[in-house]
Amino acid sequence: MLPKLAFLETNTTDLVIGGLLGRLLDRFIGKSDKQRRFIDDSLQVHKENVLETFHIELGPRCPIDVNVGKWIENAVDRKVRELCFKLTWSAEPTSLPKSLYTCDTLVSLSFSNKILVDVPFSACFPSLKRLGLYFVVYKDENSLVRLLSSCPILKYLMVDRHHQDNVNIFSIRVPSLENLSYDYVKWGAQDNGIMGTLVIDSPVLKKIFIIDYFGNSCSFESKPRLDKATINFFYYPNDKFMRSLSTIMVLEIVLTAATFAWFNAINFSQLIECKIIILNELDWLEPLMGLLQNSPNLKVLFIDQTFKQVENELPLSWNQPSSVPGCLSSHLEIFEWKKYGGRREEKEMVKYIFANSKCLKRAGISLKSTFNYLMMKDLESMSRVSTSSQLLFSTQLEYVSLKKEMMMSESE
Repeated sequence: MLPKLAFLETNTTDLVIGGLLGRLLDRFIGKSDKQRRFIDDSLQVHKENVLETFHIELGPRCPIDVNVGKWIENAVDRKVRELCFKLTWSAEPTSLPKSLYTCDTLVSLSFSNKILVDVPFSACFPSLKRLGLYFVVYKDENSLVRLLSSCPILKYLMVDRHHQDNVNIFSIRVPSLENLSYDYVKWGAQDNGIMGTLVIDSPVLKKIFIIDYFGNSCSFESKPRLDKATINFFYYPNDKFMRSLSTIMVLEIVLTAATFAWFNAINFSQLIECKIIILNELDWLEPLMGLLQNSPNLKVLFIDQTFKQVENELPLSWNQPSSVPGCLSSHLEIFEWKKYGGRREEKEMVKYIFANSKCLKRAGISLKSTFNYLMMKDLESMSRVSTSSQLLFSTQLEYVSLKKEMMMSESE
């Protein structure tokens, strides 16, 4: 069994070396010499040629004179396959040794927090399939480009950004990329006018998770054939981005004024499952019917108002469609609504879906007010064209975040 080294700045730390599990009960915090000696000695004791996994996490009270580069160089010399480095100390972001960027054995690489990504022209990761960049700082945009272009077989890319990472145009040009998670939310950041652009050129991309509250545009340079997507942003993407959604089979989307435009513009011919998340008060019922009209094979529809932020509800518009959406006539099997409010327009939409969903097997509705007996009786009295359908006053669908799904996926 290949050795694994893990060092964490916690009170009780699991130390896994050569398949043997020990418990390190001593605290590393404030004991820099002991920490350094322990890690140095551990690396010296184990002389195997290949180091399977090397994880380092150094917290905010870590001494700033710790030579982390020495440990990483040692791991590279041992042909490390998985390297995870999280640095949250109080000092400025630190550069990593140049030898790391030419490590030909790395299959999985993860950087977090106070790390300066300064990539040399010689960078090459011929074996890297998984890359995680979490709240790091880039020397410049060219360093990001060089890093990604040095990964010829990269399949998984996970990015969490902050507004001071030195990148305006975040360009992802990775021909082999299949899974992308991109999260750019300015938690607590001041609105200083900085905006960003996301550019994706990955023709075999299958899954995307994009949350972007801080950018001003997102575009595809090539049209991938997406299978799954989670989308949450407030700007209007380019036409290639919109057309790429036409192949989606599973879609989770947060409703905004920008995403409304897609519902009537895109033919979701392969869409099977759709989760609609409503955060703010919007006139969303009619756009939703447009989505149903353009999703002839939809089997699962889930509306989630759990995180709705506006209490003063604005008027909703409801007009019965002139023609019944094809998915209601022949495909919709599961319809669930979380935190249903029972407003007149919402009630009309539920009534319409019940009356026209011939294949409906289960309708699950959880109420904003848990013990609203009259609302429950009202729903029970609605006619359902599918006599075998079951009405439940709870939602049973459990969606695993696409981002979590990608992080849990094992490297091939």
